Amino acid sequence: MTKSNQYDILQVVPKRQILKVYLRCLVANLMLLIKWLFESVKNRINQTTIIRRAIERTEFPNRQPNFMTESKMGRHSYVKLESTKLHYVEAGNRSNSTLLLLHGFPDCWLGWRYQISELSQYFHVVALDLKGFNDSDKPMLRFEYTPKKVCEDLRKFLIAISAKSVSIVGHDLGAIIGWLFAHTNPEMVDKFISVATPHPNLMWDNLPKSSPFNRRWLEFIQLPYLPEMEMKHNAERMLKKCFPHILKEKMYMTGSNGSVINNLMEAYKYIFSHTDDWRGPLNYYRNFLFFRVKEGETVQCPCLIITGNDDRFYKLESVVKSSDFCENFIIKVIEQCGHAPHQEMSTEFNSLLLKFLLGKRMLVRSTENAATTPTRGIVGRVFGGIGAVANNTVKLGNNIKDGYTFANALNNVPNFMIKS
Repeated sequence: MTKSNQYDILQVVPKRQILKVYLRCLVANLMLLIKWLFESVKNRINQTTIIRRAIERTEFPNRQPNFMTESKMGRHSYVKLESTKLHYVEAGNRSNSTLLLLHGFPDCWLGWRYQISELSQYFHVVALDLKGFNDSDKPMLRFEYTPKKVCEDLRKFLIAISAKSVSIVGHDLGAIIGWLFAHTNPEMVDKFISVATPHPNLMWDNLPKSSPFNRRWLEFIQLPYLPEMEMKHNAERMLKKCFPHILKEKMYMTGSNGSVINNLMEAYKYIFSHTDDWRGPLNYYRNFLFFRVKEGETVQCPCLIITGNDDRFYKLESVVKSSDFCENFIIKVIEQCGHAPHQEMSTEFNSLLLKFLLGKRMLVRSTENAATTPTRGIVGRVFGGIGAVANNTVKLGNNIKDGYTFANALNNVPNFMIKS
């Protein structure tokens, strides 16, 4: 496939479907304005508008936490692509194979805090701040975030850091980009790992109503400006919905003064403290919603699909059925795990990841430290050998060979989940 037509496999949905989304968007934003007006009048006695009250609900840090700029986790670097500067954190020997980590929404490179150090023992790890996030530039215009533009920027970024090909680990929004990049630039992707995220063709029409980013939310954000204001005004509540686990989390790394960093929420509140901090991220969803991969196209490289059985953001069926778009794949389900396996159960996640990426080169742990635990519950019964247990270790099963063969485990999967 030549560069001139490599993005032809990305197709726009029918115009009638787009019009329907925009009409619902107008209604949703009108309702928001009415809500703001009503609450503003209601609180007129206190001389406080609803916007001011909302801002006061979230106290944003005015300085970036020191640990985000320290080098304990990796080297902070920048690449300038024409008019856009991208920030990334790298670790490991640059002569090793490059492993690209693409974070989700709302997140940044910090989302890979439990992977960078361990993975850098084997790879040149690059944890990118996606365009529009954190320390990367934040173009305001919507067209800067189309699937084609985003994939082309990612291709140029890899060329700039002298990576001819990479393995990609993507979570949430980062996984959507990873899927699209693996389709459109197959020669640059050695292996692809999708974390808790279905293929784009299966995502947008199958979102559970319980998800914070459900279909109604996608329709609401299509209008500019108002959604950014609403997201910023309710930033803390939104972040707590997305990261319930970090409220209990104490990071393993320490600051320069030796103190343990135990309040990650403050870091995320700083990252998303301004209206412009939300515009770029929302622009991804404003564009990606209307694109699908051409029917019949598949990802050629080996793929690993990891998800939690307690993920309320995406349907388990959609994640598993994403294997329809893969030529070679493994599916791993981690029990008692939500939408962020790499953060919630990092030990299990890292074991699965290294087993897939390294294959026979994977260091074998002693039997005393690597005792497996049988799968339990409905996911264990459904997936048998491909289910991963959220415990001290992960049951990898006997169906993985050389890092990507999916063999007899398919016999344990219901028909609707098996690629025909």
